[in-house]
Amino acid sequence: MNVVHEKTHSASPRVARKRELRAEAIVDAAMVLVADEGLDALTLGRVGSALGCVPAALYRYFPSKDALLAALQRRAIAEIDEALGAALAELAARAGKRSAETVCLAGILVAARAYADLPRTHPRAYFLVAVLLGDPRLLLSNEESQRTAPLLAGLLGRVHARFEEAATLGVLEAGDATLRTLALWGALQGSLSLDKARRIAPTLPEASFVCEAASMAMLRGWGATQPQLTRASQLATSKRSP
Repeated sequence: MNVVHEKTHSASPRVARKRELRAEAIVDAAMVLVADEGLDALTLGRVGSALGCVPAALYRYFPSKDALLAALQRRAIAEIDEALGAALAELAARAGKRSAETVCLAGILVAARAYADLPRTHPRAYFLVAVLLGDPRLLLSNEESQRTAPLLAGLLGRVHARFEEAATLGVLEAGDATLRTLALWGALQGSLSLDKARRIAPTLPEASFVCEAASMAMLRGWGATQPQLTRASQLATSKRSP
């Protein structure tokens, strides 16, 4: 797992590693607390109690709740980025002699499916991102947001690069790759939130089906033909040969 570490003081490698492990343990405990009780339950006191230490001890690693929340956000983004990266690497390993157009479209679908699967594969990371996106409050300082921005840019960059390639190859019409990336992300996030509606109306389709329909419709709207999407979907769904 990729873990985003907080800045450490100048020290021996052994002491620095011990500090990193302690910071990771604090983030682990905070992730569990937020996942179980919600964002408002997050306090340094509650995290300290979970770890069996006084809150003052946590200030050596995170000077404020804001810093801890930012570390949680960076951990969640790193885990999601790792999941998307693994899915895309697996696709590349089994792409074989498929055309560049098919592989490029399949990459977008694979990334979308990996994101749609996060509530099952990475529930805590997904929950934290969903909460932070859905909460209208300004939860992080500008400084902490700026530290997080490069990680988010790297995550979205995986899909952004494929949208740019798709337009270059002519499989999609020319268009703003950034807007397309954000539109797809927004559609996926919105589709996943519809799972709550199934508690009231259980006959509604599962969020994963809505995510797939939204992804295919958007790609079709941006210029992909149905035969191209069919080939890309088949590649995205296939398994690597042993």
